[in-house]
Amino acid sequence: MKVAVGQMNIVAGGVDENYQKGLSLIKKAKEKGSNLILLPEVWTTGFLFKRLKELSKTTPSIIEKLKKESNGLVICGSYVVNNPNDSSKVFNKFYAIYNGEIIFEYTKTMLFGVTGEDKYFSRGDINQKNIFSFNGIPFGVSICYELRFPEFFRRASFNGALIHLHPAIWPMSRLEHWLTLTRARAIENQVYFLCSNGVGMSGKWELAGNSIIYDPWGEMLQNANSKTDLKYIDIDFNVIEKARNNLPSLNDSIEFFK
Repeated sequence: MKVAVGQMNIVAGGVDENYQKGLSLIKKAKEKGSNLILLPEVWTTGFLFKRLKELSKTTPSIIEKLKKESNGLVICGSYVVNNPNDSSKVFNKFYAIYNGEIIFEYTKTMLFGVTGEDKYFSRGDINQKNIFSFNGIPFGVSICYELRFPEFFRRASFNGALIHLHPAIWPMSRLEHWLTLTRARAIENQVYFLCSNGVGMSGKWELAGNSIIYDPWGEMLQNANSKTDLKYIDIDFNVIEKARNNLPSLNDSIEFFK
């Protein structure tokens, strides 16, 4: 299985421009023979808080376009989605889109109150499923701020995740936290860890880039660093098996804490 991580500059509120950048990465992933691509958090809209309700109206048409691009490729990322039951709030939803269908969705649960996310977004159900299967392979899912909550990753791993997907818009001011925590999540869960971030300025935030693919030992296999780029690898499932057999910390954790 070949998986890809896309990194791009996300213009806050620039839906058409963002979509074209993402589409270019999707097409490149197809050309490279990828089975799955991960794009950043809210990659079509960015976090333009006071316009999120308005921007959420663009998401249904974007999803319909992506469905047409998803033949043979799972397109993953998160989007601003309207909450019809709240006149002022939206959801941050992760979608996995494949062969014209949404095959999985997950709503961001942990909202970053420091920047006011909790004032504009509705929280996902803490008990919702954060794992899906594609071609018989279980994938875990989390979004941005949830990187700081290892229980989300444990939940997915306890339920069989071999690969974990983590889209984000993470700032340059906390780059060292990003590098430390992403690697730690790969090591402690013994998974291939794919994290996709934005790069450059997005509104008032400078983003950290460093969209990375780690193996189950925490080795950095690919890093997009500070530019718009696509990085990809062929998953070697023998590496997962070897890591978990040689150092069975995940199995021990399942035995005692699940």
